[in-house]
Amino acid sequence: MRAKLLIVESPTKAHTIKRLLGAKFNVLSSRGHIKDLPKSRLGVDIEKDFTPTYIKIRGKAKLIAELKKSAKKAKEIYIATDPDREGEAIANHIAEEISNGKKPQRVLFYEITKSGIEKGLASPTEIVKSKVDAHIARRVLDRLVGYLVSPILWKTVKSGLSAGRVQTVALRLIVEREREIEKFIPQEYWLIKAVFSTSNKQEFPTLLVKISGKEQEIKNGEQAQEILKDLQAIRSYLISKLKSTERHSKPPAPFITATLQQEASRKIGFTSKKTMFIAQQLFEGIKLKDEETGLITYPRTDSIRTAQDFNNLTRNYINEKYGAEYLPDKPRIFKERSLTQGAHEAIRPTSIIREPDSIKQYLTNDQYKLYDLIYRRYLASQMSDAVYLVTDVEVSGGKYTFHTQGVKQKFNGFERIYGNGAEQKDLPLLKQDGQVELKNTNPEQHFTQPPARYSEATLIKKLQINGIGRPSTYAAIVSTVIDRRYVEKTQGRLAPTKLGFLVHDIIIPGFDNVFEVSFTKEMEHELDLIEDAKQTWQNVVKDFYKPFKEDLEKMRGKTDEIKKENIEQLDEKCPQCGKNLIKRWGKYGQFIACSGYPDCKYIKKEEKKEAPNLLADKCPECGKPLVERVGRYGKFIACSGYPECKYVVQGKKQAPVTLEEKCPDCGKNLVQRKGRFGDFIACSGYPECKYKRTVKKTKTEKS
Repeated sequence: MRAKLLIVESPTKAHTIKRLLGAKFNVLSSRGHIKDLPKSRLGVDIEKDFTPTYIKIRGKAKLIAELKKSAKKAKEIYIATDPDREGEAIANHIAEEISNGKKPQRVLFYEITKSGIEKGLASPTEIVKSKVDAHIARRVLDRLVGYLVSPILWKTVKSGLSAGRVQTVALRLIVEREREIEKFIPQEYWLIKAVFSTSNKQEFPTLLVKISGKEQEIKNGEQAQEILKDLQAIRSYLISKLKSTERHSKPPAPFITATLQQEASRKIGFTSKKTMFIAQQLFEGIKLKDEETGLITYPRTDSIRTAQDFNNLTRNYINEKYGAEYLPDKPRIFKERSLTQGAHEAIRPTSIIREPDSIKQYLTNDQYKLYDLIYRRYLASQMSDAVYLVTDVEVSGGKYTFHTQGVKQKFNGFERIYGNGAEQKDLPLLKQDGQVELKNTNPEQHFTQPPARYSEATLIKKLQINGIGRPSTYAAIVSTVIDRRYVEKTQGRLAPTKLGFLVHDIIIPGFDNVFEVSFTKEMEHELDLIEDAKQTWQNVVKDFYKPFKEDLEKMRGKTDEIKKENIEQLDEKCPQCGKNLIKRWGKYGQFIACSGYPDCKYIKKEEKKEAPNLLADKCPECGKPLVERVGRYGKFIACSGYPECKYVVQGKKQAPVTLEEKCPDCGKNLVQRKGRFGDFIACSGYPECKYKRTVKKTKTEKS
């Protein structure tokens, strides 16, 4: 009896499915794409309606022959590549190569489990042409931008640089944020905190919020001192407002791709690229004690919908494990965003009884961390609200009003398994109109802060909110701008490099519309219309290409002018011919050479740097060894992990001593440092966490 043939794109997925289906199916893998646009040329015929030329990927000929051979022998052929546009395109190319009179059937697996596979096989369909067309449109648009804009960078900066339809928009966001930070002028303001005491000597802290019934900004120290004098002169303070309210905290929706990447970055320190790599492993299948199965649903999704039958199983599980009080009255249904595509579910575990700790021994540490995060997030999404009693208190005296708030948890609900919950603040027993005594005041000087640099998580959130990219592309967008060295990570934040600024300043003025956020969002919408068969891919590309071509021709005419503008003239003369030296960009970055090139080929050699001295102490920020280096101002101590970690101690200061004590604000280790006024203790998470305190001196030190 001839077996049925099932083709997927991943060897791991093929292996898992084979074990689940048994001998009735021959399961093979295409190992990703089998065709693509050529690497060495444009591969798009602009004159013939932008027809793309797809060729077999080098090294795939033998694999394609094996697929064809197996297809001839097969009773039925199923193609089960991933259920997204890229998966549909791979399926289409496979079908073109292996059909030979037999029409393959398309099946969709949203989870690699026995039930998920059986469900997919029970509802075979055809390859969706409009979905393939949407992928073609994206590839053609990306190819036109990449292949036609990148040479402008080669001519004006250096060869090997690239521009991308979406990656350049991401770079634009990062550069614009950096320039906002550079232009930012801090504004001084003051906060006045006060401690009051009840009649039975119980104290509670407050903050000045109103003057004469209105919120007013305290702009300087003189104004703050005048207020302090007024406060000391007031004889009577009383509780002018005392109101307690029950507040409900609802659980977050289960993960979509963007929120998974954001939360994995925030909670377990994964990059977006690492998150998707591990998530794909969990989706494709893990060998457990008695089975091999996928542990999560498809991880590239923008839907927060979850299957009703699975929600019902989850409710039964919650009821049995945690009790009826942890169940809401009915299953939670979260509102979808308008841009949501396809029939995908949210990212959830494939079995609610497969608790993370019960399978920990079969997972790598990273797999466990991510599975645990996904499992708890989904489980929490179907649990009851957390309930808090919030007490708002206002203290009034004269024209001044102070505020404080008490927070007490009444029921932990979903926070029993997910989230830290709101910070609880106790208040003493207070009475409406009861008198209180002002014990002390504390004026605090502050300055407004510039907007923060993007982290991977916040950049992905920005892309998602603005409709730029899709679940399958977020991680690649971020990693591309880093890999191209347009952006570097500084203390977990994304900062443009000198090269990144230069690329931005050349490309954006010339193609302002193409690399504009709202335009890129509109292009994503057009791709969605193609997938929904409401637009043709050729029309979308034509409408894009006409204004793009005009910008392209203008920029091509300016390359010599741009190149001259970006050469940095130095005062130093060439030692060989006497002409001025200049700074140029080359394959390995900037270098100093003669302006008389090619007649004079002088290149200034880099001064050899003294090898750093490795120290026994560890960096308080990343844990790598500290090193002693020599700079232009003498010796200094820095992290050996530079440039990823920028920790540095200038001069002959001692490296901070890492303490076992944890920061009360964020939980990271505290470190003891030396400052201009002596030793102090601070958080190793600075500048994200600004906790610090002075070191208490002993009696002998005081004397």
